[in-house]
Amino acid sequence: MRAIARATVAVVVIGTALVAPLSAGGRAQATEPYAVVDALFLQRDNDTNERALVLDGDTQQPAIGTSDLRFPVAGGVRAFVGRHGCGERGWELGYLGIYGMSADASTTGAGNLEIAPPLSTKVASLSGASLARVSYGSFINGAEANLLTTSEHVHRPRMNGYEADRVPHVATIDWLAGFRWAGLEEQATIALTTPGSGVSQYGVRSTSNLFGGQLGVRGRIEWDRWALEGQGKAALAGVALSQSQAPVVDAFSGERYRTARGASAADVGGIFDWNVAVVRRIDDVWSIRAGYTMLWLTGVALAPDQFDFSTDTLAGTTVVGEKTVWLQGATLGLEARW
Repeated sequence: MRAIARATVAVVVIGTALVAPLSAGGRAQATEPYAVVDALFLQRDNDTNERALVLDGDTQQPAIGTSDLRFPVAGGVRAFVGRHGCGERGWELGYLGIYGMSADASTTGAGNLEIAPPLSTKVASLSGASLARVSYGSFINGAEANLLTTSEHVHRPRMNGYEADRVPHVATIDWLAGFRWAGLEEQATIALTTPGSGVSQYGVRSTSNLFGGQLGVRGRIEWDRWALEGQGKAALAGVALSQSQAPVVDAFSGERYRTARGASAADVGGIFDWNVAVVRRIDDVWSIRAGYTMLWLTGVALAPDQFDFSTDTLAGTTVVGEKTVWLQGATLGLEARW
């Protein structure tokens, strides 16, 4: 939460710095403010390390692996407010939130389920289970502040033999440069149920905060009541990684085998997105939008990779990063231009 608060303050400060010089000149010409809000419906593809989390103790074959943790469609929101300024200059502030990303996998056995060794050989309640469940959840928050340089082409109708020339349209290209932050928060838990002894758990959390400079381009063509818009952005980011581990406790004896612990690290990653939308104008201000979007985060730490089944003194004290998260799906929203 401290990272989110710091990023919010940073975006406000940067946004103020961007807006001030653009609004201080007392420009005589009109500008175009705009606001866009899109609901997101995204499918997630994970890049966790392929390994077993729960084993069949009789055969030592995987019963639940990281590949079994598949995400259904998750919802989110993306919002922008900005202004196309005079002199081809403008600004834009944006927010992205993707919530409720969760994946679960479970299996049953005849008292033969265990977590991956050697930890299962040291903690009795983490073996000999009849039911095993792995739960995995995460969410993404992000913010950005950009300067815009806009070029515009107005095509007036021409009465000739080409039908396309008879349709008036306006085409604009926005070149974007600014700052972007994305935060990925995750948690994962392995829960084993042993007959007559309750539930024993092993839980981990991971956090990845990406901060960096961003470049992008957005093209838009408008005709009649319709518009077609496409956008691509890329940010090279420094990544602050951290992970924390809950204590490992033997549910049979109550003995704490491993204390709570964690680690942090720094890396380099990226934030990349691309989207396209069809826009239908309702009146002079409001329009509806529908489209497709992709988001790609690199250099992040994923929660299931932080499970450490070793038994040495350094177990649970490193961060496994350099992973990717890719999301893609549909968008539906509203925009206003006035």
